[in-house]
Amino acid sequence: MIGERVRLKGIDAPERNQLCENATGNLYPCGQAATRVLRQHIGDGKVVCAIDPRRDRYGRALGVCSVHGEDLNAWLVSQGHALAYRRYSLRYVEQEEAARAAGRGVWAGAFVAPWDWRAGERLHATPVAEDSPSSVDSEPADELNALAMYDDNGNGRITCKEARRHGIAPVPRNHPAYQYMRDGDNDGVVCE
Repeated sequence: MIGERVRLKGIDAPERNQLCENATGNLYPCGQAATRVLRQHIGDGKVVCAIDPRRDRYGRALGVCSVHGEDLNAWLVSQGHALAYRRYSLRYVEQEEAARAAGRGVWAGAFVAPWDWRAGERLHATPVAEDSPSSVDSEPADELNALAMYDDNGNGRITCKEARRHGIAPVPRNHPAYQYMRDGDNDGVVCE
């Protein structure tokens, strides 16, 4: 199973293109933040996964993974970058409740549960201003990341179809994606 992708069993993290609201009310790519902090936490460690003999409905391997003996599934939930996937397991509920109480990760602001986001529900929050923090680490908004997040075709432009798919339409002038779009009527809003 070396090199196989494993879905972390019993947890659900925000999707790659999902946006959450941070403590100051700005949107940030919380799915990308979850990936980044997990990679940083693993570092050079060797990841070992206990694979469930069953697969998920998409045929993916399910597992509880660890590095240096630490349960990564539990760690991600305890840091607030994933939720206990109660539909399938109650194993990580305690870690989720601790993260919520401490206001860590997505619990610092507002978010849509990943399973609801996949069903089409979106967060209606204040877009990130160009000079505002855009992530949980308070990094400045990065133009390339903003483009990559919404530019599904990789063509250097963001279409209204892509904006709707990512739940950001209508896109106001102060949203990072706006600069990659064409405002035909020059009213400061695209895809209205």
